[in-house]
Amino acid sequence: MTGPHLYLLGGFDFAGVGASVPAFSRKARAMMAYLALQAGHSQSREKLAALFWGLNGEAQARMSLRQTVSAIRKAMQTSGGGRFLTEGASIALHLDDFDFDVARFETLATSSSPEDLELALDVYRGDLLDGLGLKEEPFEDWLRVERERLRTIAIAALDRLVAHYSASNDPSSGVRTAVRLLAMEPLREDIHRALMRAYAAQGRINLALKQYELCRDALQRDLALPPEPETHQLYETLRARRTGSSSQTRHPAAITEPSPGFQAKAGGGESTRPQTHYVKSAGTNIAYQVTGDGPIDLLYVQGWVSNLDVAWDSQRYSHVLKRLGSFSRLIRIDKRGTGLSDRNVGLPTLEERMEDVRAVLDAAGSRRTVLFGSSEGAPMCMLFAATYPERTAAIVLTGAYARGSWAKDYPWARTVEQVQQDVDAVERQWGKPADMSNAAPSLIENMIEREWFAAYLRNSASPADAIALWRWGTEIDVRDILPAIHVPTLIVQRTGDRWVRPEEGRFLAAHIEGARYVELAGRDHVIWGEGCDRLVDEIRSFVTGVLPSVPSERVLLSVLALKIEAAGEQAIEQCTDAIRDELALFDGREIRRLGDRLLAVFQRPTRSIQCGIAIGERLKLSGVDARAAIHIGECEACGEDFSGIAIEVSSRLLDHARPGETIVSRTVRDLIAGSGLTFEERGKMEADGFPGALQFLAVTGKIQPMMG
Repeated sequence: MTGPHLYLLGGFDFAGVGASVPAFSRKARAMMAYLALQAGHSQSREKLAALFWGLNGEAQARMSLRQTVSAIRKAMQTSGGGRFLTEGASIALHLDDFDFDVARFETLATSSSPEDLELALDVYRGDLLDGLGLKEEPFEDWLRVERERLRTIAIAALDRLVAHYSASNDPSSGVRTAVRLLAMEPLREDIHRALMRAYAAQGRINLALKQYELCRDALQRDLALPPEPETHQLYETLRARRTGSSSQTRHPAAITEPSPGFQAKAGGGESTRPQTHYVKSAGTNIAYQVTGDGPIDLLYVQGWVSNLDVAWDSQRYSHVLKRLGSFSRLIRIDKRGTGLSDRNVGLPTLEERMEDVRAVLDAAGSRRTVLFGSSEGAPMCMLFAATYPERTAAIVLTGAYARGSWAKDYPWARTVEQVQQDVDAVERQWGKPADMSNAAPSLIENMIEREWFAAYLRNSASPADAIALWRWGTEIDVRDILPAIHVPTLIVQRTGDRWVRPEEGRFLAAHIEGARYVELAGRDHVIWGEGCDRLVDEIRSFVTGVLPSVPSERVLLSVLALKIEAAGEQAIEQCTDAIRDELALFDGREIRRLGDRLLAVFQRPTRSIQCGIAIGERLKLSGVDARAAIHIGECEACGEDFSGIAIEVSSRLLDHARPGETIVSRTVRDLIAGSGLTFEERGKMEADGFPGALQFLAVTGKIQPMMG
């Protein structure tokens, strides 16, 4: 679409004419949505401040409101449509030429035309602002009511379509709409019956009977009730019809067609495939599945590449997943660029993947979660635990590493030559029965597993993407953030793992406070290899034994130190609005200002760099130079301020920056592999808390990410 649009159903998507999505903060997105749903009506500044910053002091709330209003105004001015008006104490948003999905959905959903109802449901991609949540109770209350209102409209539209397709004898469309309605209201027996009848009308009696079982199980699980007599009678009628026709030739679909949520196994048998859900994260669709109903939420992040659906086709892997789901509510994701999530989205950064996980947890209703990361999935889990300790109950790491490539002070990782050999092997063998000699030597003679694993990889990524992601994984280095992890941690390592050596697991255990380290016999890197039950036993014992725990008050933050090279207090004051605008755009929070110097904190290191560059470019237009320095480290809240070594290091680094330059510590550079930012070494600085000297680099530019 070339015109300006604002989409709020299923996430947040804003763009102007030919413009890219602006870097809105979470509260800017929330405020824009709030104003859009009341477009044309003025809202008082006092009300907005209370709605979005009610937990802050009055002065801080007013400043945050000004920053957010400035960010929205800037976006609207460049959008090519709509108006953002501020008059005294009031603010109003007029969408004018915008394509606004909520308005379009509500109009189409009131129509009596089945075609319009179908269009309405195409627009309804998911709940309002799916994946976005704030800690502000007034806003959350408003959002809850609006989500339910729009969801009710969507359910009513689906209800009407199910009735229409039943009356018009269109079972194919009836199946499609009934399945979607049951995904939203799984306890609707009338819709279960409609779906059973639609399957039967297609000759798919087995599916109709399986639907009864799904209905019965849902009612028993959630309501402790049996199906209604009408539902049971329909089941008996269909079962008698199948029995009566057992000696006759039936359409193959009536026998072999898998039911929703089920998939026939290669090699025989049937395994449950849960429904795949999607959530928008910064415009990218992230796929996830939820299984099990244990009291603990456990989110599993696999290494390299994955495919949520194909995983269930392995008897070994599905066995492990079912066991994990026996004591937890297991949440699994396909990382951006892989599996069922959006492909061709460029190389990720760890922080993008971290935000994807947060979006999935929000969508799944998980407020506090055990993160389980294996192999390349582990570093992101470690970064998440340090950045969001209030959301992290514990972390479990298997086959995990802190640095992806060899270094003098990390000699256990694979060398450049070994990485090239790995990449050559991937390219040479892709599509053939998988070589399990490194991933799972115990399965090297198992042709069923080798064939399945090859199919699993093919369905997880293209060869070029798989190689790009493999190389990306070797650029990761999270060693400097390990001391900032303060949640219960279990590290499990195989003694003979050919990809990740035991020394790497021991390194993690030595640098993560209070970590429990377990070495298991075996050579397999994957979690479904030899001794998988012992691995699950260790995870279960740890997870069920450590919870609950109190969240840490210390968090990992990127600290931006800024110095304005302007003469005089008046010149500095003139820069204030520009700096506040950019901080709001990049989710930054000013914590301290003294004369020509300023400190701000960010939860995402890439945002801190982008903000430093943007401030420098904007002030340059006014003839003012600024210098910036960024370090990431552990901080502790002190009211509305923060303290910690990252504050001190950033402030000291600032003295090494040149006018107009943004510099970063090596720690920051190591965490943002895949960002496209380029750097040039500048020097070293002695810093307390660091062995030796801390290297720093200048940001020299941004390149376009390359991914096949």
